[in-house]
Amino acid sequence: MTLLPARRRRTRGFTLVEMLIATTIMGLVSVGILRVFVLALNVYHYDTGKILVNKDIRKFTGELTENATAANYFRIFPSYSNLSRTVDTYINASDPDQGFATAITDTSVNDGQSGDCLVLVYKDIVDDRKISRLIAYFRSPTDPTSATSTGPVRRMILDITPSSSLPVFQLIPEISNPAIYPEVVELSRGLASGKLFYNYYDKSIIVKGEIIHRGGLKGTRLESATNTYNFTVSPRG
Repeated sequence: MTLLPARRRRTRGFTLVEMLIATTIMGLVSVGILRVFVLALNVYHYDTGKILVNKDIRKFTGELTENATAANYFRIFPSYSNLSRTVDTYINASDPDQGFATAITDTSVNDGQSGDCLVLVYKDIVDDRKISRLIAYFRSPTDPTSATSTGPVRRMILDITPSSSLPVFQLIPEISNPAIYPEVVELSRGLASGKLFYNYYDKSIIVKGEIIHRGGLKGTRLESATNTYNFTVSPRG
């Protein structure tokens, strides 16, 4: 019996069209996966920023409430760089020929006005006519002339030894370099006419602001994680 040789099977490769179709499908799938990954990463960074915002709010609220309730009274100034001003007044109003004298005056705001620098005042426990300690919270915006400018909130503690009977605006030093003072809030924006602290009947401080942290990718709607806060504190008097 004669055996016929087995017929060889011909192997056929992919055609150019098939390879182009496969490459296109793989590319579309890869782009889809990448977009999902970028979106997930964006949401992750935004949620992280939200957590930091809420943490800052709790920290700032707790610290300011504790220090304010222990203070005797407060003063609010327009900004950390505007604590006092000089004015020229007549030496003798009835005799202008005597010339002028330069005096330093208080720039603290009145009831119903706002400022970016809050000073908590603590009286001497032995002599309540004197001041023994000042704690200042001030916002240092990037552009002080812009109501929408953002900047950190910093804290300055000044122990006055010996205690003094001078007014607050003469005791608190000019803050020429705010960066040397510790941050309480990384980035904030004032919501009371562009300022952070509001004087309520000279008895209470209303803190109205917005805390901001970096969120997702720049240029997206999740770029910044923000939250507003509004709380009131009152010194014990």
